[in-house]
Amino acid sequence: MLPYRIFLHHSEPIDPTLLDWIRNQIDELIGLEPSAIAVILGIAIVAFPIWLGISSIRRARRNP
Repeated sequence: MLPYRIFLHHSEPIDPTLLDWIRNQIDELIGLEPSAIAVILGIAIVAFPIWLGISSIRRARRNP
């Protein structure tokens, strides 16, 4: 049984067919280019810690 398990896997970390399907579903759902999605996610990733820091500083100033 062990030799057959080797043929069930491929060298890629994810199934290429599944990855293409996921990409197509995201493109149909959102309707944006991949670069636009990357920019939006990048802005969100950077903005959240900045917002958290500003909120923390404001709260510390209000409650000494």
